[in-house]
Amino acid sequence: FILIVSFSLIVSCGKEEIPPDKLIGEWTVYSITDQTSETIIWEELKTSLVGLIPEYSCLDFTATATEQIVSTRYVFVDVNARGCLSPTIAAYTWQIDPETGFYQFTQGTNVINYLISFSNNDNRMTWNDQTSGAITVWDRVISETAPAE
Repeated sequence: FILIVSFSLIVSCGKEEIPPDKLIGEWTVYSITDQTSETIIWEELKTSLVGLIPEYSCLDFTATATEQIVSTRYVFVDVNARGCLSPTIAAYTWQIDPETGFYQFTQGTNVINYLISFSNNDNRMTWNDQTSGAITVWDRVISETAPAE
């Protein structure tokens, strides 16, 4: 019995798993700041624009994070037509700077340092760009599963 318990402890101690970073997942923008640091609630902006021109319903702003890549997808309105422009997708590798705790998003030679915080049971994420001061707030996309019948 002691041999089995000892073996179990040794095996379980050797399998320390690092939990995935809270950043990993699908996100949709909640709010952004403009040049004057005023908060713009994305859904309010979208609702106003769609109220004026229904074809603007394609307006979208999302982020997806995996263990190696963060990608953002923007779909903005075409001010010269009734509709939206083609999606703009940007992909970045990312890591956490062990000295500062900043998330470093790298695309080529461009590095953006973000102070990222989480709230609402890790379902809301705030990016604070350490260079521009811009703040983007994201809500986690939570897939709803249908109840079993």
